[in-house]
Amino acid sequence: MTYLITGANRGIGLALTKEALKRGNKVIAATRKPKEENLIKLKNSGADLVIMELDVSDYDSIIRFSSELKYDVDILINNAGVLYRDRFPELVYENFISSFKVNTLGALFLTQELYKNKKLRQGGKIINIDSILGSISNASGTTSYSYSVSKAALNMVTKLLSSFFLREQIIVFSVHPGWVKTDMGGKEAPIEPEDSAKGIIDLSEKVSETGKFYDFTGRELEW
Repeated sequence: MTYLITGANRGIGLALTKEALKRGNKVIAATRKPKEENLIKLKNSGADLVIMELDVSDYDSIIRFSSELKYDVDILINNAGVLYRDRFPELVYENFISSFKVNTLGALFLTQELYKNKKLRQGGKIINIDSILGSISNASGTTSYSYSVSKAALNMVTKLLSSFFLREQIIVFSVHPGWVKTDMGGKEAPIEPEDSAKGIIDLSEKVSETGKFYDFTGRELEW
């Protein structure tokens, strides 16, 4: 199987890359920093790893990446994301623009360009790394308005694409990775990146129903 993972140079993205490689898959690691030491070490270890430059906040970068990609993709994991700590009534307009460009539009337009370039293999899967903070049903508070709103929008992307891709037999679903100990999640987070990644790769192998929202353990969540 060939995985394409965005934001693959650190945190959950790097852990996903390592887990997918460990199971004998090819991984295309898409990142703004293709010369990152973490990925170079993996590549030099003999892993079946292709490192490519991609900035999901830049539409030109998405177009260039999709046209230059030489491999068909079985599993696309839209993992790249940003989080700003912002709360009402001290919200920053630019935080929302950046969050939507990366967290929502990056996933949507990368998927679109890959589809238009015929790089998404029929019968494959598209996994949007989402968040419980984007669940409207569970919303009571948040550490980031911009993050929560952009992830709620990403859930709509998942639902819309799941309907579109029925004819291609491509399964589309969202995954909440848990509160993970990364630069974004912070040191106090209870879940290690490796544990979250293992659960997400398990889901990439097992999920057979499209248009759903899960946490990394496989528990279905409400939109």
